[in-house]
Amino acid sequence: MTRPEVVVVGVGNAWRGDDAAGPAVIDRLRNRVGSAVALVESDGEPSRLLDSLGLADRVILIDAIRTGAEPGTVVHFAGDELPADLGTGQSTHLVDLVDAIALAKVLGRLTGTLEFVGIEGASFEPGTPMCAEVDAAVDRTVEQVIATTVEEAGDA
Repeated sequence: MTRPEVVVVGVGNAWRGDDAAGPAVIDRLRNRVGSAVALVESDGEPSRLLDSLGLADRVILIDAIRTGAEPGTVVHFAGDELPADLGTGQSTHLVDLVDAIALAKVLGRLTGTLEFVGIEGASFEPGTPMCAEVDAAVDRTVEQVIATTVEEAGDA
């Protein structure tokens, strides 16, 4: 099996409102990207998350955040620009993503470039759907990922 050029990791819980943003991006990317792009859904469990960060030389990590911005706001950070608090620390994940990324670097699991895409959520209640603003942000994020990965990889 050929190593993909890019891995897109959608972190979150599809059953907790806006926390479904990461998995929703992965779901909407299926059948829209080629073999040079690997798609991974992650619930944030540390060992599986660390494994997925080492699958390619370029990692795009997508997660819902809570920073107080307007729901549906999308932020982008390069791995070396990640703020200490991405707004993921109070999420449903088992470990804060900033800590998981730091651990991946220390363990040599993250050897390529990392891009973080955060989608501001409003509600993380179990059993609720994503709000309309987050749903629209997911669509924008999907189109951006397609534009950058397909152009870069030359694979559709």
